Amino acid sequence: MIGKGAKSPQKFSSYMTLPAPVSQKSYDKINDKIFRATTVVSNSCMKKAAEEELLTGSSDIMVSGDGTWKTRGHSSLAGVCTVIGAESGKVIDLDVMSFYCKSCEVSKKFYADKSKSSYQQWQSRHTKSCQKNHFGSAGKMKVEGMKIFFRRSVAQRGVRYLFYMGDGDASAFKDACEGKPYGINTGIKKVECVGHVQKRMGTRLRRLKKDMKRKKLADRKTIGGRERLTDELMKKLATYYGNSIRKNKNNLFSMRKDIWAIWMHFLSTDADLQQHFCPTGENSWCKYNQAKFKNCLEKFKHKSSVPRAVMDTIKPIFKALSNPTLLNRCLGGKTQNTNESLNSLIWNFCSKNTNSSKKITQIASNLPCINYDSGEKGILNVLKELELDTGEQLVKDPLFRDKERVKSSWLKDAAKKLLFKPAKQKKRLKTAGKKLP
Repeated sequence: MIGKGAKSPQKFSSYMTLPAPVSQKSYDKINDKIFRATTVVSNSCMKKAAEEELLTGSSDIMVSGDGTWKTRGHSSLAGVCTVIGAESGKVIDLDVMSFYCKSCEVSKKFYADKSKSSYQQWQSRHTKSCQKNHFGSAGKMKVEGMKIFFRRSVAQRGVRYLFYMGDGDASAFKDACEGKPYGINTGIKKVECVGHVQKRMGTRLRRLKKDMKRKKLADRKTIGGRERLTDELMKKLATYYGNSIRKNKNNLFSMRKDIWAIWMHFLSTDADLQQHFCPTGENSWCKYNQAKFKNCLEKFKHKSSVPRAVMDTIKPIFKALSNPTLLNRCLGGKTQNTNESLNSLIWNFCSKNTNSSKKITQIASNLPCINYDSGEKGILNVLKELELDTGEQLVKDPLFRDKERVKSSWLKDAAKKLLFKPAKQKKRLKTAGKKLP
């Protein structure tokens, strides 16, 4: 329940000169009960989350799907797949994929000959409790998980996932669509995560710089070097690209215009002005247009210009990443931040540094799911399912932590806004922060 196994309380008890809390047998029995209780409560939470999505007025909803693995690399024995509602930000479905079963491994020592009747009898008894539910590679866990979610969405959640947001892994989306889970005539639309699309800009620029490292450009210089395609410039271009998508999340034309404003802005020099697409006014990010608004252009000098040879070399990347088809999938400005946050919570309960069974991984997934959908107070429903008494302090603490988390989140968001707000609005935000309970 707190993310620690049997060894941790035993070690703590020994340091405190106390007897061992429970035997391994008792510990396993307790885990079985916790597994059943958390599964019941998490399923209830996910059904309620699906009902919240229906409040949008349609049973055809947008979801964000992601997968996370127990260990890093492509050799993990277990993985967790999740689907989160784009509107509510709550977990709608969750499943643990595993191709390891301890009982199956142990049976190899006792049943060397699988053709014997004794093995067949054991296998028939074991099938229902077998922990292995995935028979492909670790990388395919996410794909299979998404297929399962799409197939059971109508029966178990009463919704159809007609808009799917992924992390750029085309295989999961492609395989889910090939199955035609909602009929031959009903397709699934791909939605892009703005965060992952933004990363593409940085990735492609770094790859281009690596590939062009020793080649001469039109000005007979290499692409890298001072005042050329530096790491700092690549980071800036990726950040500005992502900001352009977010700022114009409801307008495709403005989004494309803002993206090309970036390219033209860095191309601009005192002799060749290219600020046609840059935003105007006092609050513009373009220093030239700021100076123009303040009527002090005579003092302005371009300091961040990049040679045309470099800008022409990276222009194909801007063309590809400003493609209307791609940007159309970015409308709405959705991200997978909720999925990433949930993934980190899961492995807080079940460390990536230790081996865990499918059951333990399922508990570690159920608890964050409950927390995500119901807040810290959701743990009270688990305790109720376990038929445990809850004292006054146990009831107060989760409610207090929920309140503190909301307050902390609001203050962080307000702090970010302070960086971009005029003085009067900054003062109002600071005053509002002080008035928070």
